[in-house]
Amino acid sequence: MPEMIKRHPIRASLISVLLLSLVLGACLVSHQLPDGPIPQARYPAPSGATAGPLVIVLPGIQDDMDSLQDSGMVEQIQRANPDATVILAAASFGYYMDRSLLERLQSEIIKPALAEGFTDIWMAGASLGGFGTLLYEREHPGFLSGLVLMAPFTGRKDLAKSIDKAGGLRQWEPGPAPPVVHPDDVPHEIWRMLKGFADDPERARRVWLICGDKDKFHLAAEQIAEVIPDSHYYEPRGGHVWRVWAPAAGHVFHAIFSGRQAATD
Repeated sequence: MPEMIKRHPIRASLISVLLLSLVLGACLVSHQLPDGPIPQARYPAPSGATAGPLVIVLPGIQDDMDSLQDSGMVEQIQRANPDATVILAAASFGYYMDRSLLERLQSEIIKPALAEGFTDIWMAGASLGGFGTLLYEREHPGFLSGLVLMAPFTGRKDLAKSIDKAGGLRQWEPGPAPPVVHPDDVPHEIWRMLKGFADDPERARRVWLICGDKDKFHLAAEQIAEVIPDSHYYEPRGGHVWRVWAPAAGHVFHAIFSGRQAATD
């Protein structure tokens, strides 16, 4: 296997404004708001297990359910652990825009999973989905068993550059937390949370990170990698695409589940 390299609530409306700016700036077309629950596709554990881990996968900004199903994530996760149940949650940009993402994840996916008896719940998100995963972690700190971030969006590049200029995330000083978080400050507050992982190794050990060496978000990934265990960062060759992320996720989930097994032997 390749080498693994004080909460202040964020109003959902602010998140939507930030992400709208991202989309318009990238000339992407995604104006339709969702008119129902987050589309889900569920893949029971191949082993037949009903009490194994549950992995929820969130998509990138240009994904739909078809591209999420074609990504290879289900096969990679269940090859790593046949006891794993996977839910593909096609939470498109519209769920960020209409300010319902976090509430819907909780009510439509997490709470039903808890009612079924799942207690080992993971979230894996790519690009925009990585941002959604970090937002969920900030809203529900420590609830997830772990996070697998695949080249997560974390705001404008100049923010990552300013952290780099400061000497890295451990040295960066975010300043006092604002009483009210404005739209442009949402990524800043996500970075504040990430910086806190440096002083909270238990929380940091729950985070795994994947980013291709040619990925447009590589600098941000390097900053995050500073505050998580070295073995939790995997850097394959390639850019910002599922054909890079999915095989790498297979390696990461194999490391996660095999490490757990070794700990119990």
